[in-house]
Amino acid sequence: MEKLENSKVNKKNKVEKVRIIKSGYGNEDLLKDFYNYLKERNIQEVFGVEQADLIISLGGDGTMLIAAKEAIRGNIPVLAINMGSLGYLAEVKPQEAVQMMQDYENGNYKTEERSFLKVKYEDNVFYALNELVITKGGHEAHLIQVEVYSNDAFVNKYRADGIIVATPTGSTAYSLSAGGSIVHPGLNALTITPLAPQSLTARPIIVNGCEVLSFKATSRDDAVHLNIDGNQWFQIKKGDLISARISNKKVKIIKPVNSDYYSILRQKLKWGDSVL
Repeated sequence: MEKLENSKVNKKNKVEKVRIIKSGYGNEDLLKDFYNYLKERNIQEVFGVEQADLIISLGGDGTMLIAAKEAIRGNIPVLAINMGSLGYLAEVKPQEAVQMMQDYENGNYKTEERSFLKVKYEDNVFYALNELVITKGGHEAHLIQVEVYSNDAFVNKYRADGIIVATPTGSTAYSLSAGGSIVHPGLNALTITPLAPQSLTARPIIVNGCEVLSFKATSRDDAVHLNIDGNQWFQIKKGDLISARISNKKVKIIKPVNSDYYSILRQKLKWGDSVL
């Protein structure tokens, strides 16, 4: 199993320029001390990610997805401050932001690497931190049929509202709500989760992330869509080529030194709580 980098001894970091990505919905008053800290330390905000020493995400996990895709352009680490509600990836609270910046500069932090899904659609390449979804076009659309292949070997044919192909990071997002398994982020694996399948025997499956998955999707009304991380949509035509596999591109997320994956599952997702 691929290990997360949580146990690495981290170096001290001199932060002079940061790229800040905001959701636009957070309470900026909660960040007054944080902005004062940046000003006092003469840390400049830049808008070209290639110029930044650190990317700071201010929002929830949706903002973190945007920050992650910017980060891979320059292999720049991301510090995610939770201005939303759940904050599964963005676990640092606003009142902890100054301390977390100091800890990062002093080398007192953990680096957690998360893999991207590399998606090829026709001649275009996209990267998803969470998932790709092949789905029917609307609530009045017919069920679609998706054939899944792994390294050209036939896997299964799903007649359903669609399928989700999730990374380990995405296993706790849309895929989980659709009945998919939680997958540890240190695994090189993908989860295929059907959406409201016609067959009761169509269950989620976890496959090797090194395998190249390819898809053939059709419907009676030609209403099939490809959704990448919830923010990129394409209407799929019959015969369009779609494939995906785990990428060697990763995003480095700065975490508190006491961050623990299983603790986050219990706290954020109420994993293991009694239903009574």
